[in-house]
Amino acid sequence: MGLRVLPGHDLLVVQMRPGLRLADGVITADLGRGGVLLDTARPVAAFIAPTAMAWLQGKEPAAEDHAAYRQCLERWSAAGLVHVGNTQPALTLAPTRMRALADDVAVPHRVLVVAMSSECGFCTQLSADLAANASVMTRLNAAVLLLEDVRDDLLGLPVPPQVRARLVALGRETAHLGTPSGWLLSPGSPARFVVGFPEVSAELVQLSGGDAVTTVIEAPTSCSLKVAEAPVDALVTARVDGGRAVGIAVRGSNDIIELVRSVTGEGYQGVYTPVTLTVERPQSLYLLYRGGELLTRARTADALRHTLAQVLTGYGVPNPSETTLLCAAAVHRAGHAVLLPRNWLSDLVVHSTRLERAGWRLCPRPFTTLRLPPSGGRPVLTGSPAGRERDIPVSSILSQSASTGSWTRAQLLAQIVNWVHRPATPDSVCSLADTLQALPVHVGTWRQALDHLLADSPVT
Repeated sequence: MGLRVLPGHDLLVVQMRPGLRLADGVITADLGRGGVLLDTARPVAAFIAPTAMAWLQGKEPAAEDHAAYRQCLERWSAAGLVHVGNTQPALTLAPTRMRALADDVAVPHRVLVVAMSSECGFCTQLSADLAANASVMTRLNAAVLLLEDVRDDLLGLPVPPQVRARLVALGRETAHLGTPSGWLLSPGSPARFVVGFPEVSAELVQLSGGDAVTTVIEAPTSCSLKVAEAPVDALVTARVDGGRAVGIAVRGSNDIIELVRSVTGEGYQGVYTPVTLTVERPQSLYLLYRGGELLTRARTADALRHTLAQVLTGYGVPNPSETTLLCAAAVHRAGHAVLLPRNWLSDLVVHSTRLERAGWRLCPRPFTTLRLPPSGGRPVLTGSPAGRERDIPVSSILSQSASTGSWTRAQLLAQIVNWVHRPATPDSVCSLADTLQALPVHVGTWRQALDHLLADSPVT
């Protein structure tokens, strides 16, 4: 069975029911038979079923729906999307007692205590980043104490044994709040609680003398871990437009390392930089990954240089007139484009030669940027300055089918709206959702999408 096309619905911004408050930066939008709650600062969103949408708009839940109503509020509150009454979502606040324990430890210099777990994928990526930055960690003018299961490792400056014992105890207790998480302790200053891969990585950047604001830190996916787990031969830091730093892990000979440096220049050395891109040449092809996504299988060094330059350009300062999405795109030589899920990219790149014969070219960019029409109509895929591409109208969206059952168009639109790159403005999110109404959404698997593209049959 091929991809199926779902009809459109109207979108309206709705008001929250009395007693509920949106968390800061969260918006809610009606997508027809349902809606979406979306955080414009973090990649968090939730689909609102039609019944739940009525509750948010002020309708009292029926007696038989009270349990489902409470469950919705609990989930939205736990995700940090809403406040119920006077309660606040408990996301990153450490218990007062634990904070007092952290403040009671006298450290001789700055110490970052990080609780990790061998079962945590984010911790696996963090360990890979630390290994890639090993030379930076040996010169660190601070200490990093890593606690994973029953072992602990100290990187950087030494810490007195009695202080280390107290920090280990603090870190073990902190692990219950989630991993990776921990504390930054500095002489004469209150301890600061940090939680999550982005926050811990940002502290490591700052401790090494870097700027976390201008350093690209992307949360890993399950696919990323397969790419990251092998040792790297070099870590090259690229400085892109706006001074942002992008970490590129290289596996292979000195020739491949120099090839990457020929694109990045000398690179920025001596500062902790999380791995964002990976270049390797296991056999005859040059492979370029972004996290776990295979962006290209280049046959020549020049082809790799060209693609790497395009990708790095995509990490520059975003154009405020464009909307950035965390999805992939394919462009047809006839002058139209389709959007598709990022997690399909690796599979489709393997078939890039077949796609090119059918007229399709996958866009090797870290983000997909759109220019949205001012009043309805279809969006335009903006060109890459490095590739001298022209702007191309988007004709349709290819979306992943549900693992069980089926999704309504409203559910699919909620998934697609959640592709928006954060931070985002409420206006850009609502404009994106409004624009999606003009596009057909084709639902299926990546294999069905491949057949669909090879048949050259997008709706135009």
